[in-house]
Amino acid sequence: MTSSTRLLLTYRNSQPHGWPARPGQEVGATVGGHTAAKDFTFNARSYRIGLLPLGEAGGSPQPLYQDVPADPAIDFKRTLAKAFGARYSFTYVGGSRARHAFEVQSYSVYAYQDGSPDLSYGADLYVVCDPPPSRGTMRWIQVGKRIVAGGPSAAQVDNAGRPNPFYKYGGRTSVYGDQVVNFAYGVLPEQTSAPSDVQFLAETFLVQDTGTKDAAGKAVVNVFGGIKYGWQLTSRAAGN
Repeated sequence: MTSSTRLLLTYRNSQPHGWPARPGQEVGATVGGHTAAKDFTFNARSYRIGLLPLGEAGGSPQPLYQDVPADPAIDFKRTLAKAFGARYSFTYVGGSRARHAFEVQSYSVYAYQDGSPDLSYGADLYVVCDPPPSRGTMRWIQVGKRIVAGGPSAAQVDNAGRPNPFYKYGGRTSVYGDQVVNFAYGVLPEQTSAPSDVQFLAETFLVQDTGTKDAAGKAVVNVFGGIKYGWQLTSRAAGN
C-alpha cells in the first residue's frame, strides 16, 4: 500500500463510535463530516477554531498518514520511552506489516455551549481500520503537544493518567453489534468559561499489545502506522 491508500478520507455524517458520550448526548457519536474552520462568539468575544495545515498542497487541512513518528516537536519515540520505557518495549514495525487502511470518517472542529454557561470546543477525529485486524489486542498510542498562549508546553502521552500508555477511547469495540477497531478523539471535549489561545498537535499510532514480555521483563508493544493531526483556537479582534 502507498500512503494515499493507507489513509482514506471517507467523511460521513454523525454516527455512533462505541465510546462514551459527550455531555448532552444519549449515545456517543462523532461530529461528522469535515469542517476545517469555525468562527464563533463567546462572552462578547470573537474566536476562530480551525484544523492545522500540515503541509498539504492547497485545499482544506487534512490529517497525514505516517509509517513511523516523525514530528520533531512531538518527539513521539523519546516522549513515550521517557514515560513508559521502564516497563514497556516498543517495536516500530511501520505500516509495512499492517495490511489495512485507516478510514477517516470525521475530522471537524466544533464550538458550542450545550445549554451550559461553559464553552465546549475542540476537534473531532474518528478513524476506523478497514479491514479490522483479526488478531491481537489492538490499541492506539497518542502523543500530543498542547501550546497555550503565555504558558509552558511539552509533549505528553495521552493516556488519561492510567498505568499504561494506551489511548482511552480507541481499540477494538462494538457499535450496535458490529465489531470494529477505531479511534475517537474529542470524545470528552474541552470545557471552559474563559477560552485562551491554544494549539494542539498530535501523532497517533495503531499498536498491538502482544501480551508477551522480552528478556528484560518488559511488555512488548508493536507500533504500526499512524496519523498526524491538529487544531488551534485563536481570539480575533473586533471586525476581523
